Amino acid sequence: MTSTAPSSSERSPATSSGATYARKRLWLGITGVGTAVVAATATLGVGLPARLLSDAALQPLPEALGALALPLLAVVGLGLPFDLLGGAVIVRHRAPLGGVLVRWVRGVAVQLAVWLLAAALLLVAARAGGVMAALGAVLLLQLALAEGRVPMARLIARLPWVPVPARVRQLAQQAGIAPERLRLVEADDEGFVGGWSGIRPRTLVVPAHWLSLPDAALLAILRRRQLIAASGAHLRGVLGAVAWNTLGAAVVIALTGARVESAAGVLTVAAGMTLWAFAGVLLLPTPSRAAVFAVDALAARDGAAAPLAEALSPLDRWQDDEPHRSPGVEAVFHPVPAVGVRLARLGAGGGAPVERPAHLLAHLMAHHLARHALWLGWGTLSPLSRLVHCNVGRPVLWAMLPGD
Repeated sequence: MTSTAPSSSERSPATSSGATYARKRLWLGITGVGTAVVAATATLGVGLPARLLSDAALQPLPEALGALALPLLAVVGLGLPFDLLGGAVIVRHRAPLGGVLVRWVRGVAVQLAVWLLAAALLLVAARAGGVMAALGAVLLLQLALAEGRVPMARLIARLPWVPVPARVRQLAQQAGIAPERLRLVEADDEGFVGGWSGIRPRTLVVPAHWLSLPDAALLAILRRRQLIAASGAHLRGVLGAVAWNTLGAAVVIALTGARVESAAGVLTVAAGMTLWAFAGVLLLPTPSRAAVFAVDALAARDGAAAPLAEALSPLDRWQDDEPHRSPGVEAVFHPVPAVGVRLARLGAGGGAPVERPAHLLAHLMAHHLARHALWLGWGTLSPLSRLVHCNVGRPVLWAMLPGD
């Protein structure tokens, strides 16, 4: 099995001159997210949904969805420049622009389909049972997206299964993972980390290029994944994200007075949920980082700290390649702590582990709360998940975002 990670000769100039690759992507994400937030604020501020679309509850469903399709296409177009920069320019290794566009069209086509399905469910539910029924539809669609995370990821991007070697099956068994739950996938992006699929962890996806890790390091990572499932951290992350987004929908409907049974009301909710998702981008990384540290501590027990530390550095190089960050940048923008801080806590390099006081958020261990909330935000018609720095322009990462 060959690794998909590029050699130094394949890396783009973005990693070797001026600002680092990670910092360029961060600024791209800040700009993209900021643009969406400004657009959503202006949309609500001038009452654009009521100007563009019907506020009538009796408008036929096909007509209402057809009217919503145009502004949703405009939202896709708003993100296109950032996706092109993030998929073809600020990258580690170049790809033909035609291929980037083909992958982008496939990804946004799936996203538009999900948005239109969400709009249809909102309209039907609100017309049948009012606001509470609409909130129920938001809840159920998110649960469906969480349960079908892997199938959705494979709809959005090309992620072919590859055979699981006997060596990996043996390591999975040693880690406490039934080999039949393991799926090995060939991804064309080195930042793909896979993860658990299902509300309760059911299928574990592992990228094929991780097979280049030594056995001890790969075993440590698989064991860590098993602990994420067994501790309930994955379940809490998913359910916490669903609760966050559903609460947001309730707040947005209450504050805007949106009539969700109309096309204008659905567009109002979409704009409001973009702002709510932005609040999540600022607030949810803190409990997410606490969960990463807590899982690291669990995985490092019984002398496993050294092989875990051996695995973390290459995983970071395949993602942001930014082992150290300033505390301010990390606190605001990164739900996964810098690998340098994680290694220090594990006592890597021969020193004693850096002790930190126990924190309530660590005990809650809502793993990947921030990134689950972004992905499940597709069910609330928010575009923000596609614009954050870690996956803008990279459809293979839209459903299974980069992580720890």
